[in-house]
Amino acid sequence: MDNKVTIEVDQQYAPCGYLVVERGYTTRDDEHTILIQSDWDYPSLASNLGYVACECGATDGTIDCQHKTASEMIEDAIDFLDDNLGVEFDDPGYL
Repeated sequence: MDNKVTIEVDQQYAPCGYLVVERGYTTRDDEHTILIQSDWDYPSLASNLGYVACECGATDGTIDCQHKTASEMIEDAIDFLDDNLGVEFDDPGYL
C-alpha cells in the first residue's frame, strides 16, 4: 500500500517549519506528522513535489552552483513549498 502525505503549515503548533502529514491525519497528530524545520532540508522536501534547485543539475539546492547561491535556492524552495501546501505525494520515507 502506498502511503500518501502532504506538506502543511500550522503556525500555532509549529511556527518555524513545514509539517509532512500522512493522508487522513491532522498536523496535531504526532504519530503521523513530522516537522521539517531546517531550511537546509527545504530543497529536498520540495523536490518530492517536482522542485528542481537549478536546471544545471550540479546541486541539490544546499550548495552554490555557477548559477545560484544556496540561499537563493533555499528561498526558491520555500516559495515552491508555500505554493504546493496540501498537495499529496508518495511518502519517500518520512513516516
